[in-house]
Amino acid sequence: MIAVSLGLLIYWFRYTCRLILSAKPARDYTHEVAAANELRFLEIQQDLPYVQGRRQLDDLQKTLERDYRLLSFLLGHTASLHAETDIVEQKMLMLHFNLVKTYYALVCVISQSKGRRAIQEMAGVVSHFANRMGERGAAAVVAH
Repeated sequence: MIAVSLGLLIYWFRYTCRLILSAKPARDYTHEVAAANELRFLEIQQDLPYVQGRRQLDDLQKTLERDYRLLSFLLGHTASLHAETDIVEQKMLMLHFNLVKTYYALVCVISQSKGRRAIQEMAGVVSHFANRMGERGAAAVVAH
């Protein structure tokens, strides 16, 4: 019973995170936020299919982690109009990013294609956070 419940919880968590990440915003701010903060996740998403070797994948993962840390800090220190729902969503995606990062560390040794997919998922979280930052900035401009 516990194993089934745990399995369903994991399924629900992954499904919810993927649903959050697949939602298309009314306006996409990722390019502006990436350029303003010198983030490289967009380059990583473009270059990922052409990367060969574990060393290059590890470099991309470290760069994504730097982008993630910066955006997490910015999101944690900016006001949000929908604070309650944003915080729950943000915490879920932060946990998702860290779980996928751990998965990457385990699976990249075995399969580079699975490592690429993990990096792609991490880049999706970073992209979502960048768009959130842009939405918050736009909302702050409108509020003033």
